[in-house]
Amino acid sequence: AARTRAFTAAYVHAADQLQAVYDAVLAALEKGETLRDFVQRTENILTRPWHRETVFRTNVLSSYGAGHWEQAQQMRALRPYARYSAVMDGRTRPAHARLHGLVLPLNHPFWKTYWPPWDYNCRCAAITLGQGEMESQGLKVSTETAGLPTAAKNFQSPAAGESWQPEYDKYAPELGAALQQRVERAIYD
Repeated sequence: AARTRAFTAAYVHAADQLQAVYDAVLAALEKGETLRDFVQRTENILTRPWHRETVFRTNVLSSYGAGHWEQAQQMRALRPYARYSAVMDGRTRPAHARLHGLVLPLNHPFWKTYWPPWDYNCRCAAITLGQGEMESQGLKVSTETAGLPTAAKNFQSPAAGESWQPEYDKYAPELGAALQQRVERAIYD
């Protein structure tokens, strides 16, 4: 009984922390809060600065990326192409730099995996283009997409359509069911 009580207390504590981080990300999105605001809300939960920044950047930019993907699809008749743009500074990873400047139609399968952000802490962007912009900037549709970098495991581009889902069945049945219930309550309440 003591072991069960301790396990339950630890689980509830972890779920409460997850809820607090979720609420902080949601507040950042809804209120336009900054990383500094997020840090103030979560510094007692996420104690490593790099982890706080990764959680903030990944969640906020994934949300923005999903919205940008939806807008791009709505405007596809007028702006049927996208150009991949990496930041190209000292923090840009080689895999992201390799994609810089790549131009493909929005309906190309490439974008299902590589619509930014497609990896943790990805700072890249996809810039939609119309035919006139393609011509005025001297851009051509890329023909080479072989040898693309591998996307991060358990990370999904906003263009993929569905978000990552936990594997509830890898946990003990009672724990998996409780976790699923808690996650669904956090998302839908």
